[in-house]
Amino acid sequence: MSIAIVLLTPEDEGAMASFLAQNALSAQVIWRVMGATITAESLLPALVSAFHSAPVETVIFPASVQGDELATRLAWRLCGSAVCQAISWDVATRCVQKAVYGNALTATLRPEDIPLCLSLSPALTRQNAMLPAHLPINDILPVAVEGGLPQPEILNKLAHPLQTASVVLATGQGATGEACAKLASALNAEPGFTRQRVMAGGCDEQRMLGISGQRVAPNVCLIAGASGASAFMAGVAQSRFIVAINTDAAAPVFAAADVGIVGDAQTVLQALAECVSQA
Repeated sequence: MSIAIVLLTPEDEGAMASFLAQNALSAQVIWRVMGATITAESLLPALVSAFHSAPVETVIFPASVQGDELATRLAWRLCGSAVCQAISWDVATRCVQKAVYGNALTATLRPEDIPLCLSLSPALTRQNAMLPAHLPINDILPVAVEGGLPQPEILNKLAHPLQTASVVLATGQGATGEACAKLASALNAEPGFTRQRVMAGGCDEQRMLGISGQRVAPNVCLIAGASGASAFMAGVAQSRFIVAINTDAAAPVFAAADVGIVGDAQTVLQALAECVSQA
């Protein structure tokens, strides 16, 4: 299995060397990109030329947005396969693993077409490893490209209030009513909802928490009336302190909570709201 390693910056070497070591891989050549300002349009022709000069079966790109783009576009140009943000690769079975569904699951893929273009996952541990000194280096020089599309404009988009909230009140089907809104106001908390609560109607769908919604990291997260499904918990897992309220003492939400209260969510929230108002 012949492998080419693409270094877009000198800092990429440590992660590349670690990935090779962890997966018992050996590279045959380094494609070192030269130049300070690099675009996919200027780099792809040079990468295609390098491949045709000395074909390899696999090209590995570093973990970055640019690495994802280059792996995908190079594979398309060479009629190969691409897998972005790979976390492991088994040469014997030709299986690549990557995280999916917001890192909640791991998918195993078996791409068939050669060359296989991989980009690494940013979640991989970056170690101070080094590539073997004997590896030949092919310097890749971007070519000048005239015309083409202008560079995308990056807008300063305001973050959703949930992303900067210190306190989040997350409610499910078991917590509907004025007590929730009253407590959220008293605690200066941003309200969030489970998917089931949003689908029931009457909620802002932009405030849905979970894999397919908002991911928050408040100082305190109060979870009321939610069972604790894994898809929902992925959205609040980074909270520093979690308080869970549910009538079912065996609800999965309690496994992730720092404090658990077994009881009716409406009653508990109403009591908390009264305590806060009297404080």
